[in-house]
Amino acid sequence: MAPVNTRQVQPLKVGAIAQMLPLFAGFAANLLATPYIVTKLGLHDFGIWSIVAAIAQYAALSDLGVSRAANRYTALFHARGDVRNERGVAGVCALALAGLICLLYAILPFISGMMDRILRTGDRGLATSLLFAAVTMVVCGLVAKTLAAISIGRGRQVPANIGVAILVVAQVIGGVIALVQSPTLPNFAWGSAAGTGIGLAAVVTIIVFDEGRIPVGRPSTALAREVLAYGMKGQIQGGGEILWFQSGKVIAGVIVGPTAAGVIELGMRLVKGAQSFGSAASVALTTHLTRSYAAGGMAAILAEYPRLTRRNAAVAIFPPLLLGATALSAVPLWLGERHGAVILVVMTAVPGIAVSVSTGVCAATLLSIGRSGLVGVAVIISAAVSAILSIPLGYAFGLEGIVVAFGDWMIATNLLLVAFLQSRVQISMKTYLHAIAGPFAIGLCATVPAVTIGLIASPHDRSSALVPFLLSSLIFAAVYTSLGWRLGYLPRLTAAKRAAGTATVDEKGKESMS
Repeated sequence: MAPVNTRQVQPLKVGAIAQMLPLFAGFAANLLATPYIVTKLGLHDFGIWSIVAAIAQYAALSDLGVSRAANRYTALFHARGDVRNERGVAGVCALALAGLICLLYAILPFISGMMDRILRTGDRGLATSLLFAAVTMVVCGLVAKTLAAISIGRGRQVPANIGVAILVVAQVIGGVIALVQSPTLPNFAWGSAAGTGIGLAAVVTIIVFDEGRIPVGRPSTALAREVLAYGMKGQIQGGGEILWFQSGKVIAGVIVGPTAAGVIELGMRLVKGAQSFGSAASVALTTHLTRSYAAGGMAAILAEYPRLTRRNAAVAIFPPLLLGATALSAVPLWLGERHGAVILVVMTAVPGIAVSVSTGVCAATLLSIGRSGLVGVAVIISAAVSAILSIPLGYAFGLEGIVVAFGDWMIATNLLLVAFLQSRVQISMKTYLHAIAGPFAIGLCATVPAVTIGLIASPHDRSSALVPFLLSSLIFAAVYTSLGWRLGYLPRLTAAKRAAGTATVDEKGKESMS
């Protein structure tokens, strides 16, 4: 067995920061481009595209979960110095993704009629074109993220995440350029797909430049079974996440209409951005805890669990709580109008998202010890219940009923999920609650004055929203960070610099961290 090449493994802090690159790039690009896209397409056509994209996301489930398994198994074999199986993981991923691509493009023509009935466009050709474009985006994104996950598993977080950042920006730019040429829905869809393809090429180029090549080996039957079994268990979690973030748009589109789907899409773009920033460390945490588990077993993870949970919660809940605290001014500043329905979507979803991202260490622990099936089953059951609840509430109360069903249930279900999942690994619920109590308390202290400013100002357009947004953001950040640093919940920059300064790599390729 080959020795472990720790020289190439980048530290946990570097990985967590690198994970922010594609999130920041994607969020910034979408934030800047969405008002223009909505203006050119109109809220109705924007809603149609959001429904198509949401349905296409379900196609991602047919990759057998290899994009999720790639990171865990590559990190595991890389930590053990098992080069043969490390390369075999990439081989399993390549075979599974090739099968996915063939399957999806073969069945798309047969489901276009159903898609047209959902969209109510009366144009089957339009529905087919939109579906093909959306699936092309999904496929390119899956391939790129799987390649990035493999590279991250080998400890190369920065180059892979730079590539994914380029992909998400290229996707947005492709759609905008297409709208400039011709402001039609099919043009926008295929422009976005072309941008995603260019982004995939960038990911491949960057990884090859960084590592010299993409090592792919022939997997053994036993390895393929193990990786795919883990992946399919994790894919259950993927299905749950899609239900959480995509089914609301589909249900709203069917019950209320495409415009309602567009409203949910606009609100969820902000919410999903906050959720993504809040959970940015989850990939790095999973890799870190996988290495801890490989080195010292469950005892090594339990020794870090309370500290990591408190620190993760303090960092993770900041973005969603900031969004909720500033939503009254952030939405009109972003879209140019008040859009009360979008504000409702944001403020209803934010509390549940804050609770969700605070559970990151619990989920990362189960993923790192190979029990992804537990996480997946729990997530998909809770997401399915929220979708079921939203249907009668949608018929009874329209858009508001759907939004409330998803938002309120997310808070309750995440607390239930943590209690269940931690019990499977003999961790008390008190450990989690004690760890997050402080961060949520300072979050509440920071939110109240920030929301009060928005209520008093009640902005209705960009000019009236700018000052309240800046003031409420400043107050929230000042209160949260000052209390967080004083109480020791947030990492201090000086400590981070000191840690970075003591991380050295000797000539023999052995990394030491103080």
